[in-house]
Amino acid sequence: MKKEPILSAFFLVGLFTILNCSGESPKTAEVLEEDGKIFIIDDTGKKWDVTHAKEKYGMKPEEFQFGIGPFAIKPFIEPQMLTEKDQGYPALRDDFEVIGFTYNGESRAYPLDIMMEREVSNEIFGDAHLAVTY
Repeated sequence: MKKEPILSAFFLVGLFTILNCSGESPKTAEVLEEDGKIFIIDDTGKKWDVTHAKEKYGMKPEEFQFGIGPFAIKPFIEPQMLTEKDQGYPALRDDFEVIGFTYNGESRAYPLDIMMEREVSNEIFGDAHLAVTY
């Protein structure tokens, strides 16, 4: 059975977020209050201001979980996209899942197995600079 690409008009929005795939119990954040603001501290020591999340949405900072910190996973920067004429373009009989993305009439497909490695592809669609995330 051939799988069709999933096309979306969303940009700068993650299609999926995987928070904890290790099977280990998630760690909870260290909470710090300074000058009327509430912060959590991640594994790298970076402070994240979560005051708005608590005050506006009632989230509990002591229950926040976090991963490995910013810049831990290198994004794709303008990856080379193949067309039907290019060597390496998949045959019609190939069967794999993709994340499809359309912006201003331009469509691209990102193989899911590759996006699982990097999670973000920084793209240029005409004059627009966008991030496609998984």
